[in-house]
Amino acid sequence: MFQHISLRISTVLLLLVTVFAPGCAHLSGGGGGPDASGYYEGSWYGPNANNPLGALTCVIESSGAGTWDAVFSATFGGSGEYDVELAGVTEGETIVFKGSVDLGETSGGVFDWNGSISGEVFDGSYTSQFINGTFKMVKAEKPVN
Repeated sequence: MFQHISLRISTVLLLLVTVFAPGCAHLSGGGGGPDASGYYEGSWYGPNANNPLGALTCVIESSGAGTWDAVFSATFGGSGEYDVELAGVTEGETIVFKGSVDLGETSGGVFDWNGSISGEVFDGSYTSQFINGTFKMVKAEKPVN
């Protein structure tokens, strides 16, 4: 019986977090909270966190309502650019986010992203059908093209 009640409480809490958490995110610089918007550069890693697989950059723009648009550009022998919608919540001075994108079968299928932006550092992890790993970037000046 207690297991059934515990499961119901967990289900209700999960539902509440899913419904209300995105509205709690603070994505613009106003109000003194953390600001996710900007240009980030760094590397992405596979199973060996000491060996980068390629360069990674990201441009983030707030899209309101607890989400923002991220455009990742990665090198991996070639290069690719991927649009990802991230949903985030502010926890103190950190924005915790998650997102998912289908890059197609030739690029690894569905990738799920989790991570955080704290200060100038944007790091996290990803999982896919073919590879799991991490990424780490720092806020930087966007190069002029």
